Amino acid sequence: MGKKIKNQKWFPMAIALCIAVLFTFLLIHLGDIWSALGTIWYFLYPVIAGAILAYLINPLMKLLENKAFRFIKKSGLKRTFALILSMVIALAFIGFIIGMLVPQLYDSVMMLYGNRNEYITSLNNWLSSTGIDKLLEKFDGFTLTPQAVMDYLIGLLTNNVDSIQSTLSNVGGHVWAWVLGLIFAVYFLAGKEDICQSCKNMLRGLVRGQERYEEVLGHIKKIDNILIKYVIFSLIDAVLIGSITAVFMLIMRMDYIGLVAIIIGVTDLIPTFGPIIGTVIAALILLLVNPAHALYFVIFYIILQQIDGYVIRPKLYGNTFGVSGLWILVAIIVGGRMFGVLGILLGVPVIAILDYLAKNVIKPKIKARREAKIEAERIEANENKTDENKTDENKTNENKVNESKTNE
Repeated sequence: MGKKIKNQKWFPMAIALCIAVLFTFLLIHLGDIWSALGTIWYFLYPVIAGAILAYLINPLMKLLENKAFRFIKKSGLKRTFALILSMVIALAFIGFIIGMLVPQLYDSVMMLYGNRNEYITSLNNWLSSTGIDKLLEKFDGFTLTPQAVMDYLIGLLTNNVDSIQSTLSNVGGHVWAWVLGLIFAVYFLAGKEDICQSCKNMLRGLVRGQERYEEVLGHIKKIDNILIKYVIFSLIDAVLIGSITAVFMLIMRMDYIGLVAIIIGVTDLIPTFGPIIGTVIAALILLLVNPAHALYFVIFYIILQQIDGYVIRPKLYGNTFGVSGLWILVAIIVGGRMFGVLGILLGVPVIAILDYLAKNVIKPKIKARREAKIEAERIEANENKTDENKTDENKTNENKVNESKTNE
């Protein structure tokens, strides 16, 4: 029955009409749909954060289970020790980063505030030497003095109290969501076998046939391999770049080595734009202390990025992704606009997964269907030719019979 309907002439037109109606409905109610998705995302955010944290911590836990606690016979006890130690290491790493960032960031802000008069005086001298101050005098009430700058900053803060409160509230909400996510991650890691088995059972129910099930499971394992390699290689590259930066700053006797090295390492995790953001932030921090150091750092980091791009990353990643730079750029921009920093970080692996599915799942299916269609057309053509030959043969036989009758 289904095949008969699909073979009807009106079937493709009906499908196209249904798609057009559905697309129009989505466009009309796009705002409501986006709002509903935002609400769902808000409630699922801690769970998703927990799944991400569990996925990132899982390789470390597996390593501890197989290496550090391999002498423990009971699997449950081994899992407990590995999980506890993994969470301690993860929390210690986060604490180390916060402990390095916050004090030095506080020192930078206090130094900026303490030397504000010198900075403003230097800026005034530069404006006077370039003649820009004459142009600025044309603006009504414009003055560039320490008191005027402080009054402007206080007024800016006062006029944007609501925006500042909203921003702080959003930041606090994100922090709390990730704290809850850490709790979810513990439960996910503790019962990961049951979760995996439930997912496999669900997949077996959705996919027909053992061969098809094994094929889909193979693709999922390949995607998992892509994600794991991306996470591990990105972390190794970030640690390597941050360490090289710290060694260079130590040799040059620059200030804020820990702060700048961590900023460089963290922003290096962001593809394409991350190194630019890290360079600008680090240069501004060093500029407050010693402008010459800021210049040396920028030159050094440009050279380091060339080495990283042409030597280090190719050695680490190899042919793991094979995604064009255009699609990476699209993934970063779209992911960042939709999901913020998380979207920027996950944009590249997501586009790598989509590229893998397109090349290894969708493209082979399209090719197989095309070949099947060509084969069906060939068989149909042969059958038609055979029928024509039979018809010609029958006609020939009839003509011979008629001729023999006529001769008689």
